Amino acid sequence: MSLPFFDILKFECGNPSEYGFSKTYFLSSVSDKVKFVDSEEAALKIRNKGVLVKVENYPLGLELIRGFERKESVFLLDLSEIINSSGGKRASIIKRMRNFARMCIKYKVKFAMASFAENEEEMRSAEELVHIGFLLGLTRGAGRKALTQLETSLR
Repeated sequence: MSLPFFDILKFECGNPSEYGFSKTYFLSSVSDKVKFVDSEEAALKIRNKGVLVKVENYPLGLELIRGFERKESVFLLDLSEIINSSGGKRASIIKRMRNFARMCIKYKVKFAMASFAENEEEMRSAEELVHIGFLLGLTRGAGRKALTQLETSLR
């Protein structure tokens, strides 16, 4: 039996199982559980709210990462930043995300991944997202766990 995988999309996907997902969430329907913040201070304020937190530019402040240890909220890696970029910009994003994910793993801080696909052409299968996780230095198990982590946070 395979793990249940989940994704957050910006469009309605008719058949998530076609892409290997148990369920996909439409961003507007879970916007109360997904928070996009632009600073470490803003992220630390919502660490006990039980939400998914995407911090702008994935800062590596030890206070931020350690502040999320054993907390209800989960960091969110937005894979659309990698999927929709190229060249030097993509390399810079991958580097920042990789370092951020390493810090989360080192301090046992939970994180999730989502594609935020805007249309059918940007849609990736669950296995493709796990492979993008390889670019971030994740093992297959860590990538799969990051895709299952969404369900825990969105309940």
